[in-house]
Amino acid sequence: MSTRLKSSKIHVFLGFTVFLLIVAVAGCSSGESDESDESIVPEEATAKAENSPPPTVEKIESAATTEPSDPEPTKVPSPIKQPTSAPAPTAAPAPTVAPTATSKPAPTATPPPTATPPPTATPAPLTNIYKQFGFTVELDEDASFATSSLNIADWLGSTADSSQGLMTFNYNGANIILFWQPQAVSTTQETIDLTYQLQQLSNPDRSFALFNNGDVTVDGSDGRYAGFLSTNASGGDATGGLIGAWSCADSGTQLSMTATGPDSTALQIRFDRLISGFSCE
Repeated sequence: MSTRLKSSKIHVFLGFTVFLLIVAVAGCSSGESDESDESIVPEEATAKAENSPPPTVEKIESAATTEPSDPEPTKVPSPIKQPTSAPAPTAAPAPTVAPTATSKPAPTATPPPTATPPPTATPAPLTNIYKQFGFTVELDEDASFATSSLNIADWLGSTADSSQGLMTFNYNGANIILFWQPQAVSTTQETIDLTYQLQQLSNPDRSFALFNNGDVTVDGSDGRYAGFLSTNASGGDATGGLIGAWSCADSGTQLSMTATGPDSTALQIRFDRLISGFSCE
């Protein structure tokens, strides 16, 4: 707005100057031609002309400013936005890992030593000699426990051991039953009687008769023996039997052996062979 006012004032001033120049020129020309007429102009009018002040520029300017209309506003061009390039992505700095305090490893507890079980002894191959549970049984050289249908079982406990057990096997036509138990259980004669009763209880359909009993020595220990005869209900199928009982002082056990078979002679030989080949360990 200030710029437009200044431009209008300049135009009015220039117009007024031109007007004065024209008036001056016209006055000069009229003065030369009408110089004689000066006397005609009344002094009062001249005095008024001399005394009236010229129009001020401010009044002309105010008059001039009321007439012209505002010029059309100049369109200011919009500033051109320069495309801004996106800043290159800045790689994020790697996280700083705080140094961890190095601690000494906790001492590892030493496990207690594990008790190593004793190595299991590999059983020796069966021959004509059986050595276990604190005694030894020996057969003839032409016989072997490997072919005798040997069986070991418990007698007073859950498993056979050096204090009690039961052994059964066949020995050249004779059936052998051997059991052992603590020596304090009974005397050798009581063991003979017990063994005989067991034979009767295990064969209730047969008849039994005792004969020939006496003393016997086994591996230096005193013992007892007895013989019996067993038949069926009609008196036939006779089977003989021999019972021996003795003790092993070192192991504190008492043993009972029964041999049965149909041949009395073979039975006597097998029984004697077992008694002579037995030893306490």
